[in-house]
Amino acid sequence: MSRPTQPTLHAITYLAPGLPLEFFERVTRALADALGREITLESDERSSGPMHGDRDPFAAGRADIGFLCSPSYLYLRSLPEPTVELVPTGFVFEDPRNEGRPVYFSDVIVRADRDAARLDDFATGVFGFNDTCSLSGYFAAKQELARRFDNTSFFEREVCTGSHAASIDAVLAGDIDLAAIDSNVLATLLRETPTLADGLRVLESWGPHPIQPVVVRVGLEPELANGIAAALQRLVDEADTADALRGLGLVGCAPIDDTVYADERAALEGLGELGPRCS
Repeated sequence: MSRPTQPTLHAITYLAPGLPLEFFERVTRALADALGREITLESDERSSGPMHGDRDPFAAGRADIGFLCSPSYLYLRSLPEPTVELVPTGFVFEDPRNEGRPVYFSDVIVRADRDAARLDDFATGVFGFNDTCSLSGYFAAKQELARRFDNTSFFEREVCTGSHAASIDAVLAGDIDLAAIDSNVLATLLRETPTLADGLRVLESWGPHPIQPVVVRVGLEPELANGIAAALQRLVDEADTADALRGLGLVGCAPIDDTVYADERAALEGLGELGPRCS
C-alpha cells in the first residue's frame, strides 16, 4: 500500500524585497526537497511581520513556515495562545562584523555630502523608517533614542517610507535626513548597484541584532521545526543551492534558541509593545 501524500506546507516571508525574493524561493525549494513535502511561498510586503491587530496567518492556519522580523516573532510568542515556535537555526550573512554569527546591524545612513558627524546633530531632522514592525529600521532607533536621550521622539519628524529601499531613495533625494537600514539589505543593494555608495555615508551602526527568525506554526508535527533546522544547516553544502545562495549573501546557518532574543524581548516590553510572556 502506498504511503498517503503529506499535505502541502505554506510558507510566508515578510522580509522581501528588502532581502531578495529569490533568496526565499531558493530556501523554500531546498526545504521542500529535504523534507519531501510540497511547500508554497507567499510574500507579504506590507510590513516586517504581523503585530498588534494585524491579520495573523499562523493563527488562521494559512501559513505553516514564516520568515519575519524578531519584534513580530516576540509579539506572536507573547500572546495568551502563542501562534508560532522558533526554528532553532538562523541565517548567517556575509559581513565581517557578523564573525560567523547569525546577527545583523542597523546601518544609519545619511547623504554623503552631509557634514553631520553624530546622531545628536539631527535633533531637528527627519527620520525615515520602513515600517513599524521592523527591528533594524524602527525599533532599534526607538531603543537607541531611549538609551541615549531618554526620548523616543528625538527627531523633529518621522516618516514611514514603506521599505528600506524607499528609505535609501528618500535620503538620496533629500526628502528625509537619515534612516536605519538592515545591514544585509544595504549590502544586497550595494551589490546590485555599487554606485549607491557614492551618494551615501554610514553615520553609525547599531547592533548586533539577532537574525530575523524562521518560525513554524504552533500545532504542526513536533519534528518539523527540527527537520527544517537540519535542512537549513545543509543549505550551503548542497551543490545546487550553495553558489546561488552565496551570491545572495548567505555564508551559512548556525544554531540559535529563544534566549538570543531575550534582550530584544526586554526592550520591546520596555516600550510597551509586548504583553506578558507566555511559553
